[in-house]
Amino acid sequence: MKVKALLIGCLLASSGWTEANAAVIISTNSITDPDPGLSNPYVTGLINDPNITASGIGRGTGLTAVTGTANRYIASGWSTTSAPGANSYFTFTLDANPGYKVNFTNFVYTGQAGNAGNAPTSFAFRSSVDGFVADIGSPTATGTTIDLSAPQFQNLTNPIEFRFYGYNAAGTSGRYSINNYTFNGTVAAVPEPASIALLGVGSLLMGGYLRRTRSEADTVA
Repeated sequence: MKVKALLIGCLLASSGWTEANAAVIISTNSITDPDPGLSNPYVTGLINDPNITASGIGRGTGLTAVTGTANRYIASGWSTTSAPGANSYFTFTLDANPGYKVNFTNFVYTGQAGNAGNAPTSFAFRSSVDGFVADIGSPTATGTTIDLSAPQFQNLTNPIEFRFYGYNAAGTSGRYSINNYTFNGTVAAVPEPASIALLGVGSLLMGGYLRRTRSEADTVA
């Protein structure tokens, strides 16, 4: 019994450590293609965790594809106002496969402005969690790492869409591209009810063993 309790305790500890610490690439694309702008969404070269599906990078209906440019997913038509345009964005949708959940860590990307003087100068990153209302992090023209460790981006079993907006462009001919991107985090199996019950039994056994050990030690003392 003691051996069983100890083994279950070790399994519980190792399981918790794995989910909390083993961050991996969830979805990534280095966008190396002669003309990525021809596709909407662009999925060539997309690498995903085997337990999710992802849309790749696409563009909203307010943007116009810019073709003939290699290794950049580039578009024009960015908002010329001081706020993100409703349909002027790049989009990414990710979804855990049945029986799995996604825990995001961050979004890392590099970007590039074109048409000096006309390209968007302000950027926003938002999600479908709140209907694309709240800004997430502080995106820049050249790229950065956006933190996604907040509770609303953890334990997701349903699809989530992220949108990257560009605005404050001097003209709609202004161009902007994302040249590569990565979503980091973990993808973990959702425990079956039987597994949850087993973990509960294991916790009880471990607790009982520890109590008996303390009691025996007090008796000897």
